[in-house]
Amino acid sequence: MGIGLIVAGAAVGLATAFGLRTRAPALVVAAVLAGCGLALAAGAILVQDHVSTTNRILTLVLLSFLVPAHVRIVLGPFGRRSS
Repeated sequence: MGIGLIVAGAAVGLATAFGLRTRAPALVVAAVLAGCGLALAAGAILVQDHVSTTNRILTLVLLSFLVPAHVRIVLGPFGRRSS
């Protein structure tokens, strides 16, 4: 289950970052990427043994913010471009 979440989160995140980032509204892109971060974090937690509650909370919260931020910094702004 954990590996499935990691693969699904990464696949949807890549498709969103490269395919929808400049086609969909910025809020939608950010929300989808935050969900992908949550899926990656949940998958990572599920494949590990003896994860503390603090680690679970920090991982889920931080990845939901860091994945959209990473895509924004590396690939550029979200949302439709005005021409």
